[in-house]
Amino acid sequence: MLTFAAPQFAWFLLLPAGIVVLYLLRRKYLPKQVPSTFLWRTAIRDHAANKPLQRLRKNILLPVQFLAALVLALALMQPNLTGREASRTVMIFDLSASMQTVSAGKSRLDEAKDRAEELLQGLPPGEEITILAAGTEVRQTLTGSTDREDVRQAIRSLSCGREGADLEKAVSLAEAIRREETDRGTRIVVFSDSYTPKAGVAGIHAGRGEENRGVYTLTAEEGSAYARICNFGSDCRITVACEADGKLCEAKETEIPAGETAGVLFTIPENAVKVEVYIREPDALMADNRAEAPVERSTVRTVALTGDNLFLESALKVREDLRVVRTSEEAPAETEADLYIYGTSPLLFSRDPSKTAFTWSEEEKEPAGSLTAEESPMTEGLTLRDVALRACKPLTGGKAVIRAGSDVLAAYTDSEAAIGFLLQDSNLPLKYDFPVLVQNILNMLLPRSAAEVPETEAPVAREESDVRTVAQDTEGADAAAAGSRGQDLTGILMGVFLALLMIEFILAREPWSRRKGKGAAA
Repeated sequence: MLTFAAPQFAWFLLLPAGIVVLYLLRRKYLPKQVPSTFLWRTAIRDHAANKPLQRLRKNILLPVQFLAALVLALALMQPNLTGREASRTVMIFDLSASMQTVSAGKSRLDEAKDRAEELLQGLPPGEEITILAAGTEVRQTLTGSTDREDVRQAIRSLSCGREGADLEKAVSLAEAIRREETDRGTRIVVFSDSYTPKAGVAGIHAGRGEENRGVYTLTAEEGSAYARICNFGSDCRITVACEADGKLCEAKETEIPAGETAGVLFTIPENAVKVEVYIREPDALMADNRAEAPVERSTVRTVALTGDNLFLESALKVREDLRVVRTSEEAPAETEADLYIYGTSPLLFSRDPSKTAFTWSEEEKEPAGSLTAEESPMTEGLTLRDVALRACKPLTGGKAVIRAGSDVLAAYTDSEAAIGFLLQDSNLPLKYDFPVLVQNILNMLLPRSAAEVPETEAPVAREESDVRTVAQDTEGADAAAAGSRGQDLTGILMGVFLALLMIEFILAREPWSRRKGKGAAA
């Protein structure tokens, strides 16, 4: 089936007819006196050529010029030859929070929509379009539609959320659709800012890398709220404001080095129910400049602690609902408490110190590599950046969350947690990661009992706030567009036009005309 990508140039098909008209209206021969009657025969022939229908006879330039004009008109209309029936295209749109990033006045999602409409214009008539919206859940917003206006409306109605996007699930669904279409091809095109497609999937990316700052953790309790601000860009100085129940409490300026984070502590009213923290300065991604949290209230809990560790005691005192008491190293359970913290290497946090699910090496060893954290409630908000460690006792048991190479240095279960190294052998207590780690463990093992908690929006995920890079289009993107159009004949027709133009130039040369004239005279 032959289709045209630019049918608006069809009026160029009038060019061949115009060439014929020009031949019909060309200038007539002028009468001349000749010295011999030998040329009468030629004069009679020339006189006959002045008649309109005779002017087109035995003129080799006319068909060449006619064909050249026709081929040029067809080339401008961009013909495409499809060798089979219209197929199906599945468009997957990334609706994660990072797609709200604005570059040059346009969001990444808006740019993705524009590029999708450009791709849509090149699809053959009858192509079935399916649109998948990939947020935390995957929605099929349009199924097998051939109505271009319906497709455009479905694309324009898409909007981003505040969380990530499950693109893998969307691609799996699209591949299931492709397997069902055994008699025709199905193209899969992902519109995203970071997704790297696998074989058989095209990726079209939108936007460009931008600097950004965002609020990525926020906690509040009676009398105080604590926010951590992350800087995904160069050194900056920003203003962070805090509101409690809709009323401004404090606004603080803070300096954050490039790629670092900074904590900001606010004082809030004792009876506050909900707090909101926001960055006043606008940036590329406004969705992560604001976060909400309920003010948590809970009963006093007792923590039994062995040994002397000032850093650990300071981290425990951040929670005002905790009462820290001392207990013996040999029998920590002799003191009644809700949580026991005992040992040195490893350091154990347990509700029942009489038993443990962990085992560890009795001999210390050098760590097998730098510390890395896996995603879990125990490591939420940790970066472990520039954390050094002299020695450790690798752990077994529970869920591993911090590793040094293949060695497990921190793990947890439902009732206990363990850190497999001596705190004094590490610079971790000097980092902001340490109080965050301790608070995460306390929140896991001693959850607060909040009352009358209002609905709040969680902060945008940290990985969504890092919008400094945008992936490049994959090679499959052009292949998807080309495959949707079929075989493009524009280049072939332009080659034919140039060949005809060369033939016309050769035929119109003066030496050719003289040879032709001599042949006629003979």
